[in-house]
Amino acid sequence: MSKLSPKIIKHIILTNEGDITGFKSLLSNDLQIHHFPLINIDPIDFNHKDLKIYDYIVFTSKNGVKNFLDKVDIPNDMKFICIGNKTEKILNEYGFKSAFTPKRNYSTLMASELKKNKLINGRKVLLVQGEIANNDFNLKLGNFCNVDRLNVYETNLVRSSNERLKKMLMSKNTFTVFTSPSAFDAFIKFYDANNTNIISIGNTTTKYINSKGHDCMLTSKMQSYEGISESIIRYFNQI
Repeated sequence: MSKLSPKIIKHIILTNEGDITGFKSLLSNDLQIHHFPLINIDPIDFNHKDLKIYDYIVFTSKNGVKNFLDKVDIPNDMKFICIGNKTEKILNEYGFKSAFTPKRNYSTLMASELKKNKLINGRKVLLVQGEIANNDFNLKLGNFCNVDRLNVYETNLVRSSNERLKKMLMSKNTFTVFTSPSAFDAFIKFYDANNTNIISIGNTTTKYINSKGHDCMLTSKMQSYEGISESIIRYFNQI
């Protein structure tokens, strides 16, 4: 775990939904951390076929795991694949194991890894996602397996501004961390993105921020909370 030079004190704004325990490196250093969630994850009703017809269930996020497994009965011989370590960790907490967890979090690379190891090639697969996710991963999987997509949650943006955050952005030299395009979308509805230094969790989020006419000061190479934490510490230690 990287350590920050003691002379550096920065104000870091985290905008993710849920808790911030995953940002271990940031929390262990001499930083002023402020958490202002900009999105809410809400379950949605869904209908699913008999799960016994599937060979594998693929989860792309921890929210997918929670909102699916809380509502269904899993056949004893069901196999799972998780995208990302956080997703796998939540699956483990429900008492299940992932047969495979791709190392990369981008749709093209994920599909390539799965095709290469031939685990689901030609198999019947249920892809569990959130409503906002694009269809790229689903389409790529469809090239080598029989896949059905099931949306089990939706992402809703906050509907009002936070006066404390607004004052902080105007009075302090802040660094705001965005972990999804949705979070940035919510941010620019109420705040001026020119008033902060923008940090992105990965290429997908950075591309979205760029499409809105803004630049990212830093983009993490590893698309995870700890990956972006380490990237921030390294950056501050170099300036």
